[in-house]
Amino acid sequence: MRKIISRPDPLQLPALPLPIHVRSVGYNEADCGWYERVPGRQKNFVQLFWCVEGTGEIVFEDRIVRLSPGEVCYHLPREEHYHRSVNSDSRWCYHWFTFDGPRAADFMISYGYPQTNLPAGECPVRCFLEMESLLRQRTPYAQRHAVALAAELLALAGGKMTGSREHDLVKRFIELAHEGFADPDVTIASLAEELGIHRTTLNRLFFRMMELSPGTYLDQIRMQHALSLLRETESSVKEIAYACGMVHVSYFCRLVRKHTGMTPMEYRKRSTMD
Repeated sequence: MRKIISRPDPLQLPALPLPIHVRSVGYNEADCGWYERVPGRQKNFVQLFWCVEGTGEIVFEDRIVRLSPGEVCYHLPREEHYHRSVNSDSRWCYHWFTFDGPRAADFMISYGYPQTNLPAGECPVRCFLEMESLLRQRTPYAQRHAVALAAELLALAGGKMTGSREHDLVKRFIELAHEGFADPDVTIASLAEELGIHRTTLNRLFFRMMELSPGTYLDQIRMQHALSLLRETESSVKEIAYACGMVHVSYFCRLVRKHTGMTPMEYRKRSTMD
């Protein structure tokens, strides 16, 4: 079985000025030994593959990426490659979609995914089927909605990382940080203790999932609240520092300067002028 749904003229970009345009979407069931090779110059679009059954390979000029169920891979516009099924016991089955436009490559690269087999998890078939329906409709709304679905699929390609103990710990840390940021006794050490893990473990887990340290995250919460109070109240710098869980006003002032390039009073003055 092979299914391809595309916009009326795949080679012609729609007039609607969107950051990307969904070009086509489909599904393929390939027997062992099947392969598809189209010159890269004829593929001026990004294509994402989501494996649901069997095993297949995307063969680039300098590497081979093997896809198993729950894994995702992509190629960029005009990138030389071909696809082949390699599992003799079952068909290689996968959903895919493509998008193009002048910024398509940059849009894909901005997600920071390496061009390898990404452990994304169960394929969100609903999104692919909905994308098929939108491509058939061809309305401006459908085009915009298709871009939103493309972004959803790209987000899911990174893996939701839900249900694991590590995910639950990071989620609980975030909840505790938002609940207790105004308390100066709330520190990374105290939060790690409340979570029942070592501070070093918390740092490692948080950075792996959030790409910043838990200390930076807590500072950002406090600073967001502090800048809001500087803009919207007449409270003194000392009062605002205390309200944000910082008993040392000098440290508070350094943090404001680090985030804004200004002292607290300079920031307040600038805010009233804007």
